[in-house]
Amino acid sequence: MLACFNRQDIKEGLIEEGEIKQETELIEVIKKAVAEVKGEAIKTKYCIVSLPESESYIRMLQLPLIKEEEVAEAIKWELEANIPLGIDEIYYDWQIIKPPQPNQKQLDILVGVLPKKTVDPYLDVLKKANLKPFIFEIESIATARALIKGSYSQEPIAIVDIGAKRTSFFIFYGWTIYFTTSLPICNNSLIKTLSEHLEISFQKAKQIKLKVGLDSKHPKSQIFEALKPPLMELATKIKNFIDFYQDHWPSSSKINKVLLCGGGAKMIGLSEFLNAQLKLGIDLGNPWINISDNPKSAIGKLPFDDPPAYTTALGLALRGWEQ
Repeated sequence: MLACFNRQDIKEGLIEEGEIKQETELIEVIKKAVAEVKGEAIKTKYCIVSLPESESYIRMLQLPLIKEEEVAEAIKWELEANIPLGIDEIYYDWQIIKPPQPNQKQLDILVGVLPKKTVDPYLDVLKKANLKPFIFEIESIATARALIKGSYSQEPIAIVDIGAKRTSFFIFYGWTIYFTTSLPICNNSLIKTLSEHLEISFQKAKQIKLKVGLDSKHPKSQIFEALKPPLMELATKIKNFIDFYQDHWPSSSKINKVLLCGGGAKMIGLSEFLNAQLKLGIDLGNPWINISDNPKSAIGKLPFDDPPAYTTALGLALRGWEQ
């Protein structure tokens, strides 16, 4: 059962490309989000936090069969050879992954890396907001935890998280993420394109996008003409990333399914448009799949259509539940 929830918009300029620019204002946003939750009052200061996907480095390393005590040193050497930062400039973590297909010739190891210059300011801001972060997690890992039933998939699945300022793309297979990247095409960029094309305010364009969406039944409409080029580019990028994955992991099953999440995933007509371009199954991700078989009873007062925007937060909450 969902105990409480809230959402606060972060104004332009507070965070840019993952870097905190206005610390004081961001602290106030966080404090307000915690103080004004809907539902039960928050009784703890401990929190689990996702960090900017655009600043992270996730890689599946494949090492020869070596002793587990030798893995840490091998990973260190791999990072020194492939990361343009010194070991003393980064935080990193890793785990040995059970492969979806038995492999006796190598170890599959998921490695996550973030620069200290990115992580430390977030830690500082959260502490100043009177919170106690005890787990930092890369956003795509939390998102996958929310969307993949039992955190395991027999077939590779592409996940497209359309956020306000960027779109994250990653592929989940077996027990883990194999590939991740970010795109500049996002909710705000689509609204801006619509605003400029129709010569209306950003707020008015946002309302039109929410109410009308991608009106594919009227392909000559101004809305469709405005949104088609960036969404065609999004579809092309998704296809290229899927092809890249298949080229680098040829032994993997073919990707036949794409899950959409994030605030931009709810746009009317988007799934149908991407399906027509990609010829793949395009579904809206269900962030309740690991929480409740009856989400309408689990979500309390959270509007039923809103959960795609809460996917990452729900994935972080599941991580807390597992602790």
